[in-house]
Amino acid sequence: MNKTVAIIGAGRVGSSVGFLLKKSGYVVASVASRTMASAEAAAAFIGAGEPATDAARAAANAAVVLITTPDRVIRETCEKIAGAVKPGAIVIHMSGAHALNLLDSVKARGAHRAVIHPLQSLASREQGVKNLPGSFFRVEADPEALETAKDIVKTLGGLELVMPRWSSDQESAALYHAGAVVVSNFFVALVDYGLKFYQALGADKKEALKAVLPLIRGTLHNIETLGTPDALTGPIMRGDVRTVRDHLQAMEIRTPELAGLYKALARQTVSVARDKGSISQDTSEELLKLVI
Repeated sequence: MNKTVAIIGAGRVGSSVGFLLKKSGYVVASVASRTMASAEAAAAFIGAGEPATDAARAAANAAVVLITTPDRVIRETCEKIAGAVKPGAIVIHMSGAHALNLLDSVKARGAHRAVIHPLQSLASREQGVKNLPGSFFRVEADPEALETAKDIVKTLGGLELVMPRWSSDQESAALYHAGAVVVSNFFVALVDYGLKFYQALGADKKEALKAVLPLIRGTLHNIETLGTPDALTGPIMRGDVRTVRDHLQAMEIRTPELAGLYKALARQTVSVARDKGSISQDTSEELLKLVI
């Protein structure tokens, strides 16, 4: 297998993936970005790769081309390099929200397409290097590109998430990506929302975050150990209708702006409690009447 790689897009994803690939035997030949300064910074972090601003030239001699640009310019970038990519080359994008079709322009030129996307949050290049190993990846590829795509995931220390109902279309990609958004981005928003209750009582936001972090860590440990729905605790899990009513009454008086999301989350939590088998049908209906 020819392991010569060109990275098009010098941000957090391209830099951290390039670093890990280079460390494990891939040859990072070039790193392209819109500005030379960005390309040079990424190449320096990776420890390999000729910096470039011409994406087509950077991709011309690579066996594997990784497009790690923002989602909105993946198709455009692929079209720019299509005439330069060698027939038989593997062109990969790493967007979770899109399918293979963004790479159709290189397929028409005899190259092969793949998508690999890590279920991971990469807040920086350094965190990417730490977080990618052990992560699960979505893998989608033309038959000719599948072996290479899986080898890259393995090289990054990743595991493939198997989804038997996957089909190569925008709806599948969007549902997959929505799940990642919910458990990552919405989780951050949820913690921020929870802190507002303590802020309403006069607590400093940073201090409140310190106070709830042990609870968050404990909950994550329970999820990891027990899974869902068994990790669920709290008043809804217990069928404690009175406590939920007290919450809503207090919000109505002190923080009415917080009640809408509480009710929406409570409805979902009732569903989880049902799955756990901890509440009866009558109790679940009583709870739902409170939070409609």
